[in-house]
Amino acid sequence: MIKFFLVAFGLPWLLFPVMYLWGVGPWALVMMFTPALGVIAQGEVYRPELRLRDFAAFFYPLAWVAASAAVTALFVPPSGPETGIRYLLARMVNVPAEEVPRDVVDVIITQNLLVPLLIPFAMLVNTFFAFGEEYGWRGYLTPKLAKRLGWVGASLAVGALWGLWHAPVLLLGHNYFEKFWWPSVPLFMLFCAASSPALTWAYLRHGVWGAVAFHGGINAFAGTYFLLYPPEPPWLFNPAGVMGTAGWIPLTLYAIWDIRRMQNTGRINADATPPTHHSSR
Repeated sequence: MIKFFLVAFGLPWLLFPVMYLWGVGPWALVMMFTPALGVIAQGEVYRPELRLRDFAAFFYPLAWVAASAAVTALFVPPSGPETGIRYLLARMVNVPAEEVPRDVVDVIITQNLLVPLLIPFAMLVNTFFAFGEEYGWRGYLTPKLAKRLGWVGASLAVGALWGLWHAPVLLLGHNYFEKFWWPSVPLFMLFCAASSPALTWAYLRHGVWGAVAFHGGINAFAGTYFLLYPPEPPWLFNPAGVMGTAGWIPLTLYAIWDIRRMQNTGRINADATPPTHHSSR
């Protein structure tokens, strides 16, 4: 797996100077394909089975957003879309919240409220880019590590590595809005470790494309959290913060329970890739 790690983790750092000079923007989307390139470099290319019903996993992250919002409501009441979006935009452009124009806030709110109408487009875009990651993380690395650690242990290990892999964009302010804020790396590693068993569950249930759809759904629906709560402070009230991480707990516990149940009933092997989910070529 050495070539996989060299490519998957090395290429993002080669992109780091470019992202620093010209902004994260589209370069982060390019970075998402580096785990897939790592599999290719390792010489273990596989062809994932494509089934349209597996794309139902795109909507599973809505349960996570709902759980995260419910956990947050235990500490602070919902503030409504205007406050959340205003503070989010202020964080993104590094200006005081009161300086964000009202008409800009209204446009963003309208766009978020129209998300249901944009779901087909969101599915297409988000699953396309998520494929680059899931082809490597869940389709390749998790089964490899599962042979030694079991599915649950492998999920947690891959989740931590997946979070660490984000370090170049995290240090440029991605998710937490502050550049070179080093706690963003362990914080996001915790988030990814918490969510990884659910993605592994999607993989075991629906194959690689199911994990891709699940990942795409996370990216598509995470922003709806800000329709209720502003990112103040970002490490706490944030889909990628403590509240978002806590929102994964019920889904992760269910995923771990169901993975073990599938192992006990022989639906999946304890230490090998499910043979129905992809075939080598």
